[in-house]
Amino acid sequence: MKTNDLPAVTDALINKMKADGYSQARMEDTRWILGHFFHYCNKHEITLITVPIAVQFVQDSFGFDYYHTTSRFQTILRRPLLILFEFYEFGNYKKTHQRGSTTQIPIIYAAVYREYVDYVNSMPIGLKTRERKIWSFTKYLEYLESVGIVSLSQIQFNTVHDYIHSLTDYAPATLRITKTNLREAYDWMFEKKYIAFSGRQMFPLIRKDPRNKLLSYYSKEEISQLLSCVDTDTRSGKCIYAVICLLAHLGMRAGDVIALKFSDIDWARGTISYAQQKTGNLLTLPLIDEVKYPLIDYIKNGRHNSADQEYVFVTLYAPYTKFGGTSSLFRMVEKCMRTAGIHYEGRHHGPHSLRHSLATNMMAENVPISAIANILGHSSTRTTEIYLTVDETHLKELTLEVPDA
Repeated sequence: MKTNDLPAVTDALINKMKADGYSQARMEDTRWILGHFFHYCNKHEITLITVPIAVQFVQDSFGFDYYHTTSRFQTILRRPLLILFEFYEFGNYKKTHQRGSTTQIPIIYAAVYREYVDYVNSMPIGLKTRERKIWSFTKYLEYLESVGIVSLSQIQFNTVHDYIHSLTDYAPATLRITKTNLREAYDWMFEKKYIAFSGRQMFPLIRKDPRNKLLSYYSKEEISQLLSCVDTDTRSGKCIYAVICLLAHLGMRAGDVIALKFSDIDWARGTISYAQQKTGNLLTLPLIDEVKYPLIDYIKNGRHNSADQEYVFVTLYAPYTKFGGTSSLFRMVEKCMRTAGIHYEGRHHGPHSLRHSLATNMMAENVPISAIANILGHSSTRTTEIYLTVDETHLKELTLEVPDA
């Protein structure tokens, strides 16, 4: 982007923000930061604006690292620059920029990293999938340098397995994705003759995590405690409360909640009917009062006007669009658990744990497993039986009696 083009790009960006429903204060802050950036570039006779220039601008003007913000104030100052480059290149911008964890490409692997990025970017896959593949490869290169492997030719057959074993804090699903991505990366390196063995040799079969652990469970008292901590006097609180009610009282999956449409709700009949995201099967649930009234309160008093008019739930912050993924719902549940003082150490504490808890609490009240399967949308009660692993009382009832000797 040329420096002389910055004022016009800024005007176009502000118009996009206005159309997306941003507040006047947020747009004024954006214009102020970009105006300051424009004067900085002119003062230093910079004719071509790049991200490294923005990095230096932030350091010189505000004294913090563009890539490592440590406070909300720094994040607010940086965001106009982030969305400027995104808008200039793509005509749009991300709603949020999660801080996340960071890594650095080892200099010794810079060339192969760029080559692999080009390879991944040539694939007909989505942006998030590309980012995950590149991230897995980047972390692996970082590991190689940390253990003294400075060339791909030094990689031994057990190197990748040693790396996998070092990822002790990864969830089983994350480990499975990492293995899949590295298997593909190994196939690529083998084809390029950088290593002597392929990904299929390294990972002949990547199994899904067997459900051999007790599922996370929260009692009815803990669920009540969770719901009571939500401030329903605020617009965001009304949204969060309605979401958690759907998760806790109906056992809906997070993906089905964010995909819920107004056309799925039959207020006259008192039902919610939708095609499940996971299976595609139609599921009809009762619109019980514990869900009905929070939904009405959110729709009438909490929901922001949005271009995504058909969806019930829209984001809490501008631009108000349908949720792009389920991570926001995970953060909602986790934050409410912390606020409510629920001790969740050692237990899953996202939306799916509320689904497990509903099933378990229903079993504790002697609800037939076939009825629980219908509520959860399981096509077979055998799927529902996984929830029995958290209920020792009912699990014992299912065990075979040991015959007398």
